[in-house]
Amino acid sequence: MKKKRLCLSLGGHRKRKILLMMKLCISLLLCFTLGLSASTLAQQERVNLDLKQVSIKVLFDEIQKQTNLSFVFNTEQATKLGLVSVRAVDETVENVLRKVLMNTGMMFEFDGTLIIVRPEEPEKKEVTKIKVTGTVKDEKGEFLPGVTILLKGTQIGAVTDVDGKFSFELPKQDHLVLVFSFIGYKQQEVKVNGEGAKPLEIVLKEDVTEMDEVVVTGIYQRKKESFTGSATTFKKEELKMVGSQNLIQSLKTLDPSFSIMENNQFGSDPNRLPDIEIRGKTSVIGLKEQFGTDPNQPLFILDGFETTLQVITDLNMERVESVTILKDAASTAIYGSKAANGVVVIETKRPEQGKFKISYVGDFSISMPDLSDYNLMNAAEKLEFEKLAGYYDASSSGSAGSRMTQSVLDSLYNSRRADVARGVNTYWLHEPLRVGFSHKHNLYAEGGDEAVRYGLGINYNNISGVMKMSSRNIIGGNFDLSYRKGKISFANKFSLDYNKAENPVVPFSEFSRANPYYRKTGANGKIERYLDHFDIPGTNTTYSVGNPLWNYSLNNLDEEDQFSFRNNLNLEWRIMPSLYLRGRLGIGKGVKKTEQFISPQHSRFDNYVQDQKGSYTSTTVSEFYYDGDLTLTYGALLKEVHQVNAVVGTNLRSSSSTNEGYSVSGFPNGNFTKPSFSNGFREGSKPTYSENESRSHSIYFNGGYAYNNRYLLDVNFRLDGSSAFGSNKRYTETWAVGLAWNLHNEAFLREISWINLLKIRASVGNPGNQNFSSYQSVTSYAFNTWMQSSFGTSVLVDAIGNPNLKWQKTLDKNVGVDISLLGNRLNLNMDYFIKDTDPLLVYITVPSSVGITSVGTNMGSQLTKGVNGTLKYSPIYRPSDRINWTLSVNFRWQKARYENIGNSLEKLNESNREEGDVEGDGSYRDKNTSLTRYYDGGDPNSLWAVRSLGIDPSTGREVFIKKDGTYTFEYDVKDEVIVGNSQPKLEGVLGSTLYYKGFSFSFFFRYKLGADVFNNAMYTKVENISESSLKYNQDKRALYDRWQKAGDRAQFKGISLTETTKISSRFIQRENVLSGESISAGYDFNPKKLAKLGVSAVRLQANMNEIFRISSVKEERGIDYPFARTMSMSLSVTF
Repeated sequence: MKKKRLCLSLGGHRKRKILLMMKLCISLLLCFTLGLSASTLAQQERVNLDLKQVSIKVLFDEIQKQTNLSFVFNTEQATKLGLVSVRAVDETVENVLRKVLMNTGMMFEFDGTLIIVRPEEPEKKEVTKIKVTGTVKDEKGEFLPGVTILLKGTQIGAVTDVDGKFSFELPKQDHLVLVFSFIGYKQQEVKVNGEGAKPLEIVLKEDVTEMDEVVVTGIYQRKKESFTGSATTFKKEELKMVGSQNLIQSLKTLDPSFSIMENNQFGSDPNRLPDIEIRGKTSVIGLKEQFGTDPNQPLFILDGFETTLQVITDLNMERVESVTILKDAASTAIYGSKAANGVVVIETKRPEQGKFKISYVGDFSISMPDLSDYNLMNAAEKLEFEKLAGYYDASSSGSAGSRMTQSVLDSLYNSRRADVARGVNTYWLHEPLRVGFSHKHNLYAEGGDEAVRYGLGINYNNISGVMKMSSRNIIGGNFDLSYRKGKISFANKFSLDYNKAENPVVPFSEFSRANPYYRKTGANGKIERYLDHFDIPGTNTTYSVGNPLWNYSLNNLDEEDQFSFRNNLNLEWRIMPSLYLRGRLGIGKGVKKTEQFISPQHSRFDNYVQDQKGSYTSTTVSEFYYDGDLTLTYGALLKEVHQVNAVVGTNLRSSSSTNEGYSVSGFPNGNFTKPSFSNGFREGSKPTYSENESRSHSIYFNGGYAYNNRYLLDVNFRLDGSSAFGSNKRYTETWAVGLAWNLHNEAFLREISWINLLKIRASVGNPGNQNFSSYQSVTSYAFNTWMQSSFGTSVLVDAIGNPNLKWQKTLDKNVGVDISLLGNRLNLNMDYFIKDTDPLLVYITVPSSVGITSVGTNMGSQLTKGVNGTLKYSPIYRPSDRINWTLSVNFRWQKARYENIGNSLEKLNESNREEGDVEGDGSYRDKNTSLTRYYDGGDPNSLWAVRSLGIDPSTGREVFIKKDGTYTFEYDVKDEVIVGNSQPKLEGVLGSTLYYKGFSFSFFFRYKLGADVFNNAMYTKVENISESSLKYNQDKRALYDRWQKAGDRAQFKGISLTETTKISSRFIQRENVLSGESISAGYDFNPKKLAKLGVSAVRLQANMNEIFRISSVKEERGIDYPFARTMSMSLSVTF
């Protein structure tokens, strides 16, 4: 007997995998209250039809496309009706169905937006319903609360309660099908007898396969399997598994192509932005100040719109839904001339459909300063060093004896030795430091149904740095709203933020160089202005050593306040299931004010007259932008094998800023910090004001084709215009082509069960770079406000424009492979890339007679090539038991070189060779210790210096190696060669992640091998210690590793030598590093037990970041702000 088959058809609502709540009853009740039933509205839905000789099913499908109505009907009964012809112009659905079904023996009835078509039953006035009940469990017999049950193809259904039970009514039909879905479990379909059935007992199985990963580009989305580009996506949970500091720090650990340049000057300063690279550099290094921005920084996209690194760094991680890193041309080309450095796409959390719920996440952390890399002398060592250096010997040339008699020097030495004998050994490094306590809070409320969803969030970050008077406070709010009606959808994201930052005025280096044989306070216990201060007998000079605590204790001020808002609007019209039009508009405004007050009692004003002591500086920057785009997107599967995707769109962006400020001086002593207490502007000083505006316009196209999900093709083209480039080169085109082959879908591999994924990718394209100041192509002028007359004011040339300035583009080639084997236990992703930036945009010097110092121009090229990849293996992989252990390693290798730059940058080379000098404070300050040079064929990361053979054991002098290989005692800068490379030969992260039931544990250790570094501590605190520098503390190696007598084999010159040492290869060291980047442990509480308490989810997690660092090089790190180790605890609760 032929079985009847029931067809449930619902247009545009197929294959739901998210939790859905039953909202039909609520909607009906609301409609009743308003006096208008949903059924009445549904009957008045109007359609336009012109169909000839089509089946009833085709008619129903066409009605569904034009309305929100859904049909339930029996396919066999519908087939018996034969073919029909319908013509209707703006006619109600009710009239259309009445005419079509007249005299057919069939009837229809509206149940909300559901139309039930069945045989006529005149004696029945109401639709017969059946009651369906049951329970849902997992494979271990645990009841599952929150499982969604829907009648297939409709919104009729229910959700299981805390005991996994469900109960609801259905219209009586033969062979009804229920769909059970729950996150983390396989969707299950169950047939139900239309006559009613016993309570159902459903067992859901865990989904052991990975969910289809989606690549989010900010303009379109693609399934990763059908995407040809190189991209990696991380969910919030993965980011927070590494740490809760910010998502930038987490990305550094998780992706080998994403790197943060270590800031040895400012360490863990919470108010300093990091230097970030994706796959190396595309622009000339060392010219960040000339460019006005960082030309190697990637593009950041937040919810589809460009944003700044500061916004991303301040973004609360609980607001993040996912982060996608786009790396090669095929993935970044949609952003054209802005994407040569890679793109980071951040999507924030969207409100979820369902009952109203509130989630709270609190992160609490402590940060401890890491001083393990400091190698300073104690009091006894420092005094001994000074004695051996001849500091207390009046006959020693170049010593303090040149100004003091021997009796004065003896008295000074004996006094200090007595203090050391009494136990004076001050550890100055702890004075400006603290254990920083930080806490972050995020509260988010959300709810809604399929039509309207809303979310309201409040977040607060209080970040305390490890230096006192160092903090960053952020308070923000966001409101998300989405609405959908038929084919029109609307979404809006609004955020408001207020930031307040405080910086220490006295740098950490002032404390690290203070001598340990001095007491912190005077005999009266008060902080004195000087650690040592007396008049030198027989001279008109004074010997003084400043106390860093004195400046530190003053009412100095360095603060920043910033207020900003952003609003992103998204409108979408679904023209047909395969075609939609989207318009987006983003606007934002920010105002930042910085204030700096230096007390008149600060030591920097010691030589100023009284009415010029003290200073106050104020700067206000106001920014505004708007960003809009319009895109038309098409996506369809043709004949079951041809997947076609296309996006065409245009974008317009404009940003403007104003910068105004002033500085005044002359303040009275005391708490008089406001500018009204000043004596006015310093001589030759006036308020400043400037405006800047930039615009860009783009037209772009992206096309994708996949044949049977085996052979993949992506094509991108974009036309960009920008105010940053030449007026004769205002627009330029960028393009990219990507190819991929899914071998695992081929017939000859499809039957091999242990191959889950085998994909080969290749791409080529030429994305560009717009990270440069605007209007470099136009000669700009500045008003001469210093010389005004009755005739008005004059103007001066501020910058000479280059109307032929070309766009900086990078020819990006990439070959990659994605492999997943053994049931997803073994995974490998690897890419080899070549990036050729041609032409480069650089600044070259011009004669001073022109009135400016440099001008922007194009020259030469830079070639970068490298390999990066990630390998993961799961020795234990039992998802059904919630047990999984994964080992991972990622790696990165790359190198680069300059080509065709000639000698145009020789002026930069000369400035980088300038010798050091002795400043007024007595400390050795090298004018430029940069070992970067710009030569054809040279690597941007190469270190250039004169080679050194070391210290001659017989004379204590340094022996240099000339270019021809001969030895000499004479230093000649012409003998410079490459002596090292700061780029590691191999760098990456070793990791392990373990999940056991509700527990999780992970660690990530970073390794860095084969990098060469210039050891600044050796250069400035072991050698180059002048007589006046002896009043400051030095590295222990200055005492123990110096040459003393003939025959000594030492690394450094004699202690008594105070002349300047030139930079040589002796100060270049090979560094290998292993550091503990992250350790975390967490626990998810049982949701079934929590449900009885009215709580959906609770998670506890503990993290440790930057736990240890083992290096083959002993060098001071964190010169003006130390690095820190962090421990944190987070609590996440959802109600």
